[in-house]
Amino acid sequence: MMWFKKGTFSGKQYRDETSRKISWGHWFAFFNIIISVLIGARYAFLIDWPDTLGGKLYFFVSLLGHFSFSVFAFYLLVIFPLSFIVKNHRTFRGLTVILATICTTLLLFDTEVFHRFNLHLSSVVWNLLVNPENGEMSRDWQIFFAPMPIILLVQMLFSRWSWEKLRSLERQKWLKGVGIFFTISFIATHLIYAWADAYLYRPITMQRSNFPLSYPMTARSFLEKNGLLDAEQYTQRLEQEGRLDALKIDYPKHKLAFASLENKPNILMITVSGLRYDAISGEKMPKLAEFATSSTQFVNHYSSGNTNNSGLVGLFYGLNANYTDSILSNHTASVLIEKLRTEKYQFGLFSATNFKDSLFRQALFKGINLPQRRLGNESAVKNLNEFMAARKSESPWFAYLDLDLTAKNEAEYDRTLSQMDGLIEQALLNTPLENTLVIVTAEHGLTFNKMNEKDQANYFGRDEIQVPLLVYWKDLPVGIERGLSSHTDILPALMTSIFNVTNPLSDYSQGNNLFDLNGDDWVLASNYRWNVLIQPDGTQYHLDRRGNYKKFDRTYQEQSSERPPLGLFLEMFKRENSFFEK
Repeated sequence: MMWFKKGTFSGKQYRDETSRKISWGHWFAFFNIIISVLIGARYAFLIDWPDTLGGKLYFFVSLLGHFSFSVFAFYLLVIFPLSFIVKNHRTFRGLTVILATICTTLLLFDTEVFHRFNLHLSSVVWNLLVNPENGEMSRDWQIFFAPMPIILLVQMLFSRWSWEKLRSLERQKWLKGVGIFFTISFIATHLIYAWADAYLYRPITMQRSNFPLSYPMTARSFLEKNGLLDAEQYTQRLEQEGRLDALKIDYPKHKLAFASLENKPNILMITVSGLRYDAISGEKMPKLAEFATSSTQFVNHYSSGNTNNSGLVGLFYGLNANYTDSILSNHTASVLIEKLRTEKYQFGLFSATNFKDSLFRQALFKGINLPQRRLGNESAVKNLNEFMAARKSESPWFAYLDLDLTAKNEAEYDRTLSQMDGLIEQALLNTPLENTLVIVTAEHGLTFNKMNEKDQANYFGRDEIQVPLLVYWKDLPVGIERGLSSHTDILPALMTSIFNVTNPLSDYSQGNNLFDLNGDDWVLASNYRWNVLIQPDGTQYHLDRRGNYKKFDRTYQEQSSERPPLGLFLEMFKRENSFFEK
């Protein structure tokens, strides 16, 4: 009988202790919510701050909602179970303090990572920063763990104080109201974002990746199903204006200055969408191959992306393709086109597809009258020839010919190449080549691999992104250049060697001067998700926004790779985000 009473008393004591630990856990979680919100407020100084009142209010609502939910979720998933498992309250509180200190330190560390690279912590980013190949860089980052003892001390002091004052704290009624307020903030965060996503309200949607572990809710499928959203119109608007989470762009970084121009050469640029790197040969395109013998031929050249828009961004802006959506949404002008207009160049712009790619009308040639009808390849070449015949001989001119090579299979592709070869020959034969710089390339190549839409969007094989490049210019040596090069290298070459810009390249481009003929150490191709780092031997390293990593060889076969090239990734991060507005 006495044993039974003792067991009953022990069970009651266990329940009381557990209840007390749970009650203490609520206050400790509340304390860490306050700490997280205060640290998270730093993101306000790191993000692309919205211009509208609605965007600014959303930041503070999402700040409270996201961090209150994240901390309380950690409490429910980790601390709450521990209150049942760990019987000794001192051990329980000690473990909780250690876990809270680690999480708080990581959040502080993440704010600095986001500041420098516009990325949140992931396994790849962690390995890159804590154990980089550069030991000096490792020591630089280790300093951000210095506050850890102070954070630990603060957590310990609150842990002890709140445990001793728990009975007094339990009589406080306002914590329940605060909990309701945080819950409303969390729900409001997702509902407001879902509304902004449906109605393309960019001051809110561009804040999608403000915080770590943030995945705002969208409701497009629900709204479409209930007839509240026109999916086709929504998709068309996205294609025209870029993705909703696109950040503002700071391009160029500083106003460009130029030395005086003694000579203003004419410029003819021809792009053939779909033209692959192996197309220029005596068998496939004999006329263009003949022209290549009097030009500089870059045979290890890559587009900046695997779509027309992403290739054009590298070609006309000198930027990586991950700026495509920012350029579209901000209607950013190209420094090259602006310089041509300043120098009073005559413009002859001709497209086989009526400039259907959104970059043309949204940003690149915005404010310039463009044809309103579909031309076709033959008509585009014919109109170029008419422009050449009617031009004013005393004025310099810039002509752009946008051709489209479409095919469903290899056989059709080869037949189309022959037709395209004749059209390009016509364009070149009617172009006065004296004092004219000619560039022939492609936005991207064509692949005939059968893939679904998602795999196609994320495919970066050589047939898709390695493209031909011919440059005919009196100051370049005729012959084959085997060094690695990219579309982003073309604009710096024109701005530096032709228009005598005095600013450093980093003010207006992420590429190098193509005309230096030095070759790049590596180049970058991108889309909205993946950054693809390409080395001279064709090896590719893929890294997405979430830190997922893949390696491919020259034939696009995925390779096992336990250790990514951390030094290269560090260089890539520095270059990649250099033109996003801070």
